Order: sequence, then C-alpha cells, then structure tokens
Amino acid sequence: MTMRRPARRGPLLAWGGALALFGLAGPAAAQDGPYVRMGLGVAAAAGMTLEGTDNDWSTKCDLVINPALAEVTDECDVPPPPTGWSNRFGGGSGIRSGIAFGYRRGRVRIEGEYFQRAAVFDERSDATILDAVTLGKQDQEIEVAAGSLDDLRSHAFFANLYYDFAPAGSPWTPFAGFGAGVERAALHYFTEWKRNADPGLITTFVDPLLRAKVAGTATIGEASLTDRVVGWQVLAGLDRRLAERVTLGVEFRWAAFGAFTSDPLEWNQLRGHDSTVGRGERIVYTVSTADNRFRGLTLGLRYGF
Repeated sequence: MTMRRPARRGPLLAWGGALALFGLAGPAAAQDGPYVRMGLGVAAAAGMTLEGTDNDWSTKCDLVINPALAEVTDECDVPPPPTGWSNRFGGGSGIRSGIAFGYRRGRVRIEGEYFQRAAVFDERSDATILDAVTLGKQDQEIEVAAGSLDDLRSHAFFANLYYDFAPAGSPWTPFAGFGAGVERAALHYFTEWKRNADPGLITTFVDPLLRAKVAGTATIGEASLTDRVVGWQVLAGLDRRLAERVTLGVEFRWAAFGAFTSDPLEWNQLRGHDSTVGRGERIVYTVSTADNRFRGLTLGLRYGF
C-alpha cells in the first residue's frame, strides 16, 4: 500500500524567504509582554515496534469452520491465552506545523502551544509470532504473516517554558526550553495472516475435508488506530530580532510520548469469515507501541503585542 505525500513546497519556500531576512535586519530591543508564535518545519519519527494481541480461539475451536468440534479433546473448554505478534518498522518523515500564544518576562517565556504532525512510513514487515501455537504453523500452514504501517498523524497541546540567554546588545538570542502536554495520535495499520492454499500443508486437522475448509483462508485487519497519550519535549534554538516586535527563529525539538494502545478492533475478516468463532463473542485485536517519539526542526516567526 503506497501513500502519496502531499506537496508542501509553497509554505516551505515562504519560510525560506523569511529566513533570508536573518542577515538583513538590524538589532532591536527585546520586548516583554504577550506574543504569538507560528512555526513550520520537518519532523522525523523514530522507528516503531507495534505489538498486537487478540482474543481469538484456535482453528479447531472455531465453530464456524468446525461446528461439530471434530478432532478436539479438551482445548476448547476454556478461553485460550491471547495470541501475540509484533511488527518492526523503520522511521518515518514528514512535516510539523503549529501555533503558540505566550508571555515573555525578562529572559523567561511561558506559552501554550498547539501543533500537528504527519510522518509517512509506508512500510511492510513480516510479523514476529509471540505465541507457541501460531509459531508452530509458520511457514507451513501459515504462508503469510505480515503487517504494514502507512503513516502517523497527530494533534498535540503543550505547555512550554523557555529561557532566553540574550547576550547584551546582540540581535541573536539562543534559547532552551522544556514542555509537557498531550497528543491525539492515529496510526494507519494493516495486518494479514494467510493460510497455504494447499490442503496437504494444513497441520491443524487430519480430516481432508476440514483441511480444505481452512486452506487459502485469510485473517485481515485494517484500521486507523487511535489513542491519547501524554508526552514531554526538550527545545533549543536561536532567535534573530528583526524589529521591536518581530523575531525569527530556528528551533530543534525532541519529543517522546507514553505508550500508545489502540481501542479493541474487530477483524475485517477472520479465517475467511466474520470476526466471530460462533461462541457469542466478537474477536477483537489491539495494537500498542512504546516507541512514539520524534525529532523536529522548525522555522518560527514570533510577534509581540
């Protein structure tokens, strides 16, 4: 699955023109009081390991496929432990834009910031199977076990505290800061588990008729996984005063968020049928990750009131 990246050249060229003003404006006095700041830049998301789990029963206990519970002893008397798998994806890249309202007093600034970011991964990876039952079927009964991560999109609100070092008489102001906040993130995820089309390679059943019912079937899940997570960020950069009220700056940030866990989702297709095993409950899966981090470089314009 390939995601087209939207063209963003116009805004970036506009900020590039503003950056050229760094060397054209003379010194101006810093101003205390309220301000608004806008920023646009790039963001690089860290690599992610997505951990999946579900409440599925074994194929033998699936009453849609095996209504007579043939070849079953006692494994279908109680719910089984969760099935588990993981997918590893490399980093993603995209853009970050935001707006903040703050107040400056001497060398200290405090502000509330909203920003959004998008990172394109567009990557597929084989699943690492974490439970022994499914692992025993890999490369025989199960010929495909893989997942895809298309992109991550999020909206965040942060409270930031900055300290401006502001050398006397210089239009240049190095700064450092720290922020904490909350992010609403969405991951576009796809996972596929396909059984071999050759009934002779199906190891679950001895009966050739039951083997044929399972051969070639697939379990598929595709959804936008969402969660709200808390996070923190470290900020550093360099500002250049262009006028008494106007400052242009470059800012680097490193942000990390708490563990992401999706809401339970039903399979689009479970072993070729609806997301149920005929036991009066729906089969659902969840996906989580502890790797929600990013680095960003932003060009920002600040205007003091």
